[in-house]
Amino acid sequence: MRMGRQRREESFDPPGRQSRGLRANQRALFLVAAAGLTLGSVVVATGPTALAAKTSTVHATTLGRAGASHIQTGVLQLSGHTSNVFKAIGTTPASVAKAHKSLPALGARTSTGKASALVVSLPSVSCAPVGPGCDSIGGSAGAITNRHALAATANGGLFGEDIEPPDQGLCAGNGFVMESINIGEIQVYNSHLQPVTGITGLDNLMGLNGLGYSSGGDVMCEYDADNGGHWFITEIVSTTSSPFTGCFAGVLDSCREGLAVSTTNNLLGTSWNIYFIDPNTLSPSDPGAGYLLNDYGKMGMTRDALLFFYDEFNLSGSLPTCPSFGCDQFNGAQQLAIEKKSLELGFVSSNLVHENMGTDPFIQPPDGSCDSGPTAGVTCWYQVIPAMTPSGQFDNNYGGTGFMAATLDFNSFTFGNGPGDNRAAVFYWTGLTWLNSANCSACSLISFGGQLFTGVNSYVDSGQACPASLGNPCGMAPQRFGTLDLGTNCASFGLAAAQPCPEEGLATNGDGVTQASYDGGKVWFAVNTLINESFGASHEIHVGAAYFVVGTGAFHGGSHLLTLTSQGYVAAAHEDIEFPTLVGGPGKWGALMSFTLSGNGGPTAADGGGFFPSSAYGRVTAGSGGLVGSAIHVTSLGAAPQDGFSEYQGLPGPIRPRWGDYGQAVFVPGSGFYFASEMIQYPACNPAYFAAVDDTCNGTRDPYANFGTSINMAK
Repeated sequence: MRMGRQRREESFDPPGRQSRGLRANQRALFLVAAAGLTLGSVVVATGPTALAAKTSTVHATTLGRAGASHIQTGVLQLSGHTSNVFKAIGTTPASVAKAHKSLPALGARTSTGKASALVVSLPSVSCAPVGPGCDSIGGSAGAITNRHALAATANGGLFGEDIEPPDQGLCAGNGFVMESINIGEIQVYNSHLQPVTGITGLDNLMGLNGLGYSSGGDVMCEYDADNGGHWFITEIVSTTSSPFTGCFAGVLDSCREGLAVSTTNNLLGTSWNIYFIDPNTLSPSDPGAGYLLNDYGKMGMTRDALLFFYDEFNLSGSLPTCPSFGCDQFNGAQQLAIEKKSLELGFVSSNLVHENMGTDPFIQPPDGSCDSGPTAGVTCWYQVIPAMTPSGQFDNNYGGTGFMAATLDFNSFTFGNGPGDNRAAVFYWTGLTWLNSANCSACSLISFGGQLFTGVNSYVDSGQACPASLGNPCGMAPQRFGTLDLGTNCASFGLAAAQPCPEEGLATNGDGVTQASYDGGKVWFAVNTLINESFGASHEIHVGAAYFVVGTGAFHGGSHLLTLTSQGYVAAAHEDIEFPTLVGGPGKWGALMSFTLSGNGGPTAADGGGFFPSSAYGRVTAGSGGLVGSAIHVTSLGAAPQDGFSEYQGLPGPIRPRWGDYGQAVFVPGSGFYFASEMIQYPACNPAYFAAVDDTCNGTRDPYANFGTSINMAK
C-alpha cells in the first residue's frame, strides 16, 4: 500500500520558519566545558583576501583571560562491551513496510532581541571575464570513486523507515574506510573503496537493543593511530526503543550521546567499548535540565584528548520569557575534552573537562551574552566544530592543544533571517596533557580560549526554503529538472493535497561551520554562502562557499597568537554547491574541499540544463586564494533530481526540503584525501510504474527517499 512505508524527517518545525530551536531540527535527526575567557586586547594582523572585492584589514581579538576558569571536571564511565558485529556483504534485509506519520514541531521562536547587525556585502565573483572564485566544472582529475555507497535503502533495510537527510560521517585509516549515515548505519570499505562488510546497524554495535535504547542519528566516526590504532563512533542515543517516542519527543532523561571505541585497529575483527554521555549531568543548571538534547555532535582529536562538541537544546516544552537564557530553546555550544589514552586502552573510567560556552562569562560573543542582557537567548556560540587531526600532526604546544572553528551569523541561526557576517572565531584547548593526571588532579591547569577575526571575507546564507537565486534569506539551491517518481504521485503517498508536486531545491541550512580540520600548522574550515556571479552586464546569485585558513605558527611562547593566513570563495559558474568541507594535509598536500554540486544552469540553462545532485571537489593551498586552477572536479555524476518526501510534504503550504546536513572529508598520511558527499545514484524509473508496480524502482530507491552517497579518494 502507498501508506505502507514509514518515512521520518529531522525537520520537526514548520517549514517556512527558522528559529534557533527550529533550525536545529533542520538537520537530520537531532543528534547528538576549561578555562574562562574574556574579550582581550586587539592586535592587528593582515592576511590575503584574494577573492574579496577589495583587500581588507583583518583584526584579531583575543577571547579569554588567564586564570579565569569555568571548566568543570568529570569522569566518563565505561558502560559495556560488544563483540565484532559487522555483517557479511549482501546480508542487509529488504525494506520493511510500515505506516508513516508526520512529527510535531519542536518549538517556536520567542526571542524578541536581535544581535547587532553588521553591514556586509553579498560576496561577488567575476565569471566573465573569469576572476578568482569563479570555477569551471570538469572531470574527476584522477580521483577514484564508489558511487554506490550508503543510500536511503539502508534505512529501509535496517529500520523499515526513510530518514532525510543522511548526515554523512566518514573516517579512514589502517587500510579501511568507514562511512555512516542517519539514523544509525555503517559500512566498511577497503582503501580502494570496495565494500568489505555489509551494512550494519549501530543498535547492534553499541549494544542498544539489549538496553532498550535506540539510535538517534548524527553519526560521526574518526580513526586515531595512537596506542595501536583505534576507531571512534558517536551518535545520538535515546533511552527508549525509538528516538521518536523518547529523546526527540522530549521525554525526561532520554537523550544521550553514544560513544563506541574499538579495542583494535582491525575493523573486521575488533570488539568495542561503549560509553554514554549524558547532557543533563553535564549541565544540571541549564534551562530544561532533564530534557536536554545533544544536537549535531562532532569529534576532533589531539595527542591527549578526544574532543567532542554538541549544541544543547531544551526539549521540555517550557521556556523562559525572552530575553533570557535559553528562551529560544538553545543553551549554547558545549565542548568536552576526554582523556584519549584511557578510552583507547579500555579503562573503566576516563577523565574529562567540560566548557559550557553558553554560561561562561569570559567567553561570551562580542554582540552580547547568551545567558543575560538584551540579547540573551540569541547571541550564543553555535556549531563550534572541533578540528579533526590525523595522528602525527597534533599541535603539542602549551602541553597539548586542540582547535575549534565557528562563524557568528547569530541572527541567521536564531531567526533564519540574518544579514550575514564578516567574522570568524577559532577556539582552543591548552594543557590537555593534564587529562592524564590521576583523578584529573591537575586538570585545573587546562585552559579554554580563542581568537575572533573581524573583517574577513563576508558570508551570507540564512538557509530559508526559497530559491537562492532570490537572494538572502533564501538558501535553497536548484537542481537540474528531471523525472520525479514520488513527486508525480505525492498526493497518493500522503504527502501533499494535490499532485503532481513540483521539483524543489536542496537545503543549505545557513552559514555555520560543519567541519574543521587541523594539519600542517593550520586550521581549515568553510561555510556555505550566497555569491553574486557576474557575467559582464548580467548577474546571477548562486550558492557557493567561503573558506578560511588560520595559521598557528605564532601560537607559542605565551602569545597564543593565531593569524588568518588565507581565505577565498568557491563558486561554480552558473551552478551551485552545498555543504562544503575543507580538510588540510601537511606541506605539499595542500587541502581538499568536497561538496555536492547541483544546479539548473541559471537563466541561460548553461551546462545543458545544469546538474542533478553530484559529488565533486576542488583543491586548495595555503596561498591559492580559491580553488587551484579555478577547477571543480566531478567524481560521481548525479542521475536524477532529489525526489524525497521532504521535497513535497505539506504542499501547497510551506515545505522544508532536506539535504546534507553535512558531508565529510579526512586526510590519511601517506595515502591522500578520502571524502563523502550526498548525490543521486540512480535514474528515475517511471512515475506510473513506481505508483502501480514497484515503488522501489527495482531496489534502487526507497518509496519515500532516493538519496544516495558516494565515497571518493584523491591523491
